[in-house]
Amino acid sequence: MKLFTTLLIAVLAALGVYAARRRIWYALRVGAIVYVVVLFTRLVFSAGSLADRWDDLVWPVFGLLIGWTALWLISTRYEQRKSRARRS
Repeated sequence: MKLFTTLLIAVLAALGVYAARRRIWYALRVGAIVYVVVLFTRLVFSAGSLADRWDDLVWPVFGLLIGWTALWLISTRYEQRKSRARRS
């Protein structure tokens, strides 16, 4: 449940930035930063026994790494196709 509320907070922050700036990449970056900050803040506040709370951190960070890797690969391939199209 904490994962979804953290994600909801980050999405709302990204939507707010997008509504104000109309720049999708900027909004996505802000949403990602908000997600990570809220994730670590929640972990710190609920860290009565940190050994019991590792699951609150490990799985979301693992998911973020997989998502970041997928987006990085997709954007790199897109940029390569764009540069090839410009040359020809």
